Amino acid sequence: MIDFRTILDPTLRGAPPVFRPLAIVFVTACQLCFFAAGFAQDKSVKPGINDSFRDPNVSQFTERFEIESREVFALRDQIVQYCEIKPGSTVADIGAGTGLFTRLFSKLVGDQGRVVAVDISDNFLEHIRTTSRELGLKNIETLLCKDDSTELQPGTIDTAFICDTYHHFEYPQKTMASLFAAMKPGGRVILIDFRRVEGVSSEWTMGHVRAGQEVFEAEITKSGFVKVKENPDLLKENYLVVFQKPESKLVTPTIAGFGAILPRPTAIEQPRAGAKVVFDATADAKPDTINKGLDRVARLLNLYGSSGLAATDVKVAIVFHGEATKSILSHEAYEQRFGQKENPNLELIRKLQEAGVEVMVCGQALNYKGFPDAEVAQGIPVAASALTVLMNKQADGHAYIPMH
Repeated sequence: MIDFRTILDPTLRGAPPVFRPLAIVFVTACQLCFFAAGFAQDKSVKPGINDSFRDPNVSQFTERFEIESREVFALRDQIVQYCEIKPGSTVADIGAGTGLFTRLFSKLVGDQGRVVAVDISDNFLEHIRTTSRELGLKNIETLLCKDDSTELQPGTIDTAFICDTYHHFEYPQKTMASLFAAMKPGGRVILIDFRRVEGVSSEWTMGHVRAGQEVFEAEITKSGFVKVKENPDLLKENYLVVFQKPESKLVTPTIAGFGAILPRPTAIEQPRAGAKVVFDATADAKPDTINKGLDRVARLLNLYGSSGLAATDVKVAIVFHGEATKSILSHEAYEQRFGQKENPNLELIRKLQEAGVEVMVCGQALNYKGFPDAEVAQGIPVAASALTVLMNKQADGHAYIPMH
């Protein structure tokens, strides 16, 4: 249970028992407000784009996909060579379609490897199963995915191949989170998709593909992958980029470089969209060290990111007071007072603010510590008090997390 008394000033914690029933009623109401709140569902970024693949005529799509006028078909051998598939490895062909690349990868991984053809259409998967049997390709498996998940098992994939399919991801954050979990450390994601450039790309591409290369790359790196190389010369209508899952198991998918976490996609009590929380930061830190309250906020957002959720799926506020008050000072004030050239907290504060986190400082603590408002870093609002912030936020349904 949330302890209302912990948000009070220490001198008030010995309040007469007559006030306790009021506190209990207040806290209970806050808890009910929080737990009864509906959790928002992600919305498709391109509704209807996969309608034609729900029950496709495979023969018609084979004629469309496996034809020399299609760039990725005409250059399929060069593309496969660039992928550097190793014998004995496991390849996931995401959006396998008619199985063009699935069959090519099958020959490269050999008898000791396997290729997993992933698609939302069982028609395509049945076609791949049939052609694989006819060709004697015994290392091919099929997997029916969901709109928001690849459904691949965690830690099983060496190379994921996404060819002209990423723009069909209706829920890219969740889909890429599931793929990140499925990749082995060091595993590679090979992305091919249409160049979408205003005034250059075709009218069909501009209308069909929701965004350009920069947007797709940002979405993929946000899920934890690192861009390692690009081939700008092989394709003209498409681009070819290679990403890699870091060897380290710790990731920072939402707040890059801060609050590293270990993704646990199969664990219980995953982050929920719609949650609200207020951090009560009072803990001291050495002048050259980031305040642990900020680190915990970054960790929380990275946990959301690793689960396929956005920073906007959780409302986060943090208020500084006590010994943590100095964390919000400007670089100039910080250097003057502590001899540290820069305030190490400000970079993280800015990243958290960009992610939607509400960062505040207690006006009473500033006065008590002798920090004038002019020394507060620009863009950090001064609250009347930490007490009122914590009371108001809990009244609005925020869970309370102390950082003492």
